[in-house]
Amino acid sequence: MSLLTRGRERSPRTDLLVGAVACVIVLGLAVSSPSDVGMLLAGVAVAALVALVALGDPLLALVLVFAASFGRLAQKEIISTELLTPALVGCALAYALAVKQGRKQAPTLGAVEWLMAAYLVWNLTSLFMGHDLPAIDPVTGGDQNAWRWIFTGTVVPFAAYVLGKGVADDERGVRWILWSTLVFSTYSTWISIAQFRGLGSLVWPRYIINDPAWTGRANGVFNQPVVNGLILDMGFLVCLFLATRPGTGRWTKAGLYLLALATAYAVYLTHTRVVLLALVIAIGMGILFAKGWRRPFVVCLVLGAAGVAANASTFFSSDRASGGVGSSHELLDRLNIMATSWNAIQEHPFFGIGIARFLAYNTWYHVQWSQNVPWDAGYNIISHENEIGIAAELGIPGALLWVGVLVGILYTMWRALRELPAGEFLGQPLALLGAMAMMTVVVNGLTVDLRLLDFATFTPFLYAGMVAIQLERHRAKARRPRPGVPGSGLPGGMSGDEQRSWWDAHPRDEDRPASPADPAAGRRLQPSR
Repeated sequence: MSLLTRGRERSPRTDLLVGAVACVIVLGLAVSSPSDVGMLLAGVAVAALVALVALGDPLLALVLVFAASFGRLAQKEIISTELLTPALVGCALAYALAVKQGRKQAPTLGAVEWLMAAYLVWNLTSLFMGHDLPAIDPVTGGDQNAWRWIFTGTVVPFAAYVLGKGVADDERGVRWILWSTLVFSTYSTWISIAQFRGLGSLVWPRYIINDPAWTGRANGVFNQPVVNGLILDMGFLVCLFLATRPGTGRWTKAGLYLLALATAYAVYLTHTRVVLLALVIAIGMGILFAKGWRRPFVVCLVLGAAGVAANASTFFSSDRASGGVGSSHELLDRLNIMATSWNAIQEHPFFGIGIARFLAYNTWYHVQWSQNVPWDAGYNIISHENEIGIAAELGIPGALLWVGVLVGILYTMWRALRELPAGEFLGQPLALLGAMAMMTVVVNGLTVDLRLLDFATFTPFLYAGMVAIQLERHRAKARRPRPGVPGSGLPGGMSGDEQRSWWDAHPRDEDRPASPADPAAGRRLQPSR
């Protein structure tokens, strides 16, 4: 039977299946929302087309996940359906399909990946165990959704690391991620500056102006200044990275430097000390390790120091809304939270109080740091230190597994910084960028529980994965046998004279004498050995 005949026999069944699915979708939309069925159908059609294209290109699917994480809160202004979960599942399917077709390599499993798997299992164990406290807010009665904590705090960052290794594994993939980061950070820079410069009518989403979670601070599309500061920090670093790459045009380079300055100003507008600290540490890392592109970091440090000196009275004041870093109110909150966490760790050292249960514990068993700290500071809020919060909810083993993942990735970044070539796009500069990204996880985790902020961990883990695969491939290339060693095609242990004799007996094509009929006869030079 020919392919054409088989296609004709299958097509009616395929058409019937597609038609049945379409009818079910139309009927469901008509019943659920008859007034909006036209708009919903158009959205379904666009989504289906995008999904079909993304399944054929895992890199496009990964960028869609990146965008879905960036706009997870903002997209609720348009549709109520959350897009991050289906986008992540679709990207995993696209990657699996590419591996099956031989277009991508299957993920490699090392110590970091096994630690990730163990930490995920420990989270799931806590999810299904019985605990004394419920996963609710005792004041409002709201559900804390323990599964969501695991998804955003564990599944999302670990999937980003694996997908970074498997999908963004070449220069094309890395450039897509870099420019996507630049697009997101540019938008965040624009709305952060417009918010404070009388351009509020041009800011979207509208909750940034109408219902900000933190008044007087640049909250961005996340309505959270820490996460907004993270994408601004990353955008600043990517600007310097791309501007210093060989081959970057003069006008492109000038535009990137101007954007970096605007982004650094937007970082200040977040009025968030940990974000500023992460940026300062990244600039310091650039000065120490950015071989060949150190000058922009030195210039930024000088400009930043000059700006602080010119605005010292405001910068070091306790007026947080004006950008002062001297406020102590948040410190008192964190002191009581740490005391409460330490009490929970002592009472439940192995399994912890249970995933997503710290809010309940901090309400019913709130502990005061000392008599000098108000009792109600930090009362009835979630943990504001990532690792201590993990230790309280998942016990000491859970905290050790998470710290093991971070240490393993940071060590990988360090080895990549030492081993990868210095002058290549995918070499040491990219390794430094990955190390800077992971440093933001460590620094931001000092003041906030990152498990609820998927974008705050997705982006750094994605960059770390892109670096890790380059280190693996560099090491694999370095292990390839060289001529004259076992496995290279030459007998091992040969002396220099023996190797020359062997080559004389087995000449290469370029070593053979030129044939008289060859037009190049008499002109071919014998290569020296």
